[in-house]
Amino acid sequence: MIDSRLHLLVRNSNNLENVKSSYLAGVFKRCSALTLTLKNLEADVEKINICIDIIKSNSSIFSNFRGNNLLTTAVNLSIQDNPEESFKEIIEIYEKLKYHFLNNQFLVLASQIIYNYRNDKNTDEIIVTTRRAYDLMKENHLFLTGQEDICSAALIATTCDDLDNAFYNMERCYQILRNNGFWKGNNLQALTHILSLFEGAPEEKCNKVILLNNILKRSYTHIDSYSLPILGVVALTNSDYNTFAKDLESVNKSLKRHHGFGNFSLGSSLRNIISASLLSVESLENNDDALSYKVIETTKSISLNIVMIMQIAAASAATSAAVATSSSSN
Repeated sequence: MIDSRLHLLVRNSNNLENVKSSYLAGVFKRCSALTLTLKNLEADVEKINICIDIIKSNSSIFSNFRGNNLLTTAVNLSIQDNPEESFKEIIEIYEKLKYHFLNNQFLVLASQIIYNYRNDKNTDEIIVTTRRAYDLMKENHLFLTGQEDICSAALIATTCDDLDNAFYNMERCYQILRNNGFWKGNNLQALTHILSLFEGAPEEKCNKVILLNNILKRSYTHIDSYSLPILGVVALTNSDYNTFAKDLESVNKSLKRHHGFGNFSLGSSLRNIISASLLSVESLENNDDALSYKVIETTKSISLNIVMIMQIAAASAATSAAVATSSSSN
């Protein structure tokens, strides 16, 4: 089964190479390919191109819906029954978010996360809860919390009914993991955000993360750096960590051979995120119960967070390149 999912991922990635206005969007093509693959869908290039036109016709050239967000948004719109109407609703959510946050590119992703849950909760309530979740993040970690965390706040707001308890448990997870060899900082904070989406006591969840991390450290493939949040998904959706470690290495090796997934074009950390996401959903779908269904939906939403992680990496790379160019010219 994982082989067919892997083939679908590669096929989606190749199809997205034919999408217009995405010449420099290599990393985001891989992530959009993952988003479609997690839903067992094949990229419809013609429809995605139509969605790009919809976005361009309804946003200015300087809009946050352009640039890195253009392809991601178009792909998400392409799987809707009425892309034009869906985009109008996403724009409405985005405009409402701007009343609560300074305008930035991550509001686009946050608005899409909220849109995905429009049938489960009132979007206005989710927006208000998103702001409160973000404020609680800043209370716990003022200097670690940035604009990118708005997406995590939105994801938490859509799935959590008791924010105070959730953030108490989040902070407990942060301290437990920090005391067990995990470096404090943004990546660890992001991991605790993901852990909050799953049931269980902080000690129980952290023990699973620590065990998995130790097993992966002994393998050739391990999950760290900005891919750390996916470690939480893996730890709480897989039961056999030794098998997972072997499968992760195998999937990585297979994926690495395909165009766009090598070390130069994508890098091992992002490839690990993609491989681990595929394996986690595979594990969940083999476990037929109500909890698994709920977690599958959460994992699919996390693919938007993966886009966020990739955007941060791409922005950092662009900044570094600009600094290097400036230094060489002086």
